[in-house]
This record gives sequence, structure tokens and C-alpha cells, in this order.
Amino acid sequence: MSTPPDLTKAAAAVADSSSVVERLHATCCEPGRSPRMERLAATLTEIGAAMYRAGEDPTAAAQAASLIEEAGAQVGWLQVACCSEKRLPMYTTILANLTAAHMVLDQHGH
Repeated sequence: MSTPPDLTKAAAAVADSSSVVERLHATCCEPGRSPRMERLAATLTEIGAAMYRAGEDPTAAAQAASLIEEAGAQVGWLQVACCSEKRLPMYTTILANLTAAHMVLDQHGH
């Protein structure tokens, strides 16, 4: 069984978020945030892996949903702690992607 197209699209949105986090991390001026950015990047990687398995494994869908919620909290902390308005659109993109992925999982009854 292959991954349904909507889950593939949702996983792509999570991958886009990973790219955005890489850009954020590269431009971060506060060394204390680096470990949190690295943790967010790791969480996004975990979400992507779970999303690809979610079509065949219902527990993976639940795991992905839980990780998305965790990533949202991580993004929220970073967004509030970020001192640059220039970065706000990047956080918005990440949150929009996470929301879209979570909605797909809701449709699959995670």
C-alpha cells in the first residue's frame, strides 16, 4: 500500500517547514536559541517520517499528530522569543504548514 496523496502533500508541507527552520537557524543571532531550533528541526524530521508511514500504520498517524502539536509549541516559544519582525513571516509559514498537516491527519481519523 502506498502513501495517500494527501498525506504525501502534508509531508511535503512539513518538509517545507524544515527548510524554513534551516533558514531561521542560519540567521539566528541568539546562540541560546540554537538548541531549541535544532530540537524543532529534529521534531520536524520525526513528523515527516511518521507522515509517510501514516497511510499504512494508524499508530504512525497518531504519533505524527502528537509530534505536530509538540512542534507547534516549539515554534510558539521561538516566535515569541524572536526579536526580529523580519522573521515573523517564516514562523507563520511553519505554523500554517503544521496546521495543514494536522488537518490532513484529522481527515484520516488519527
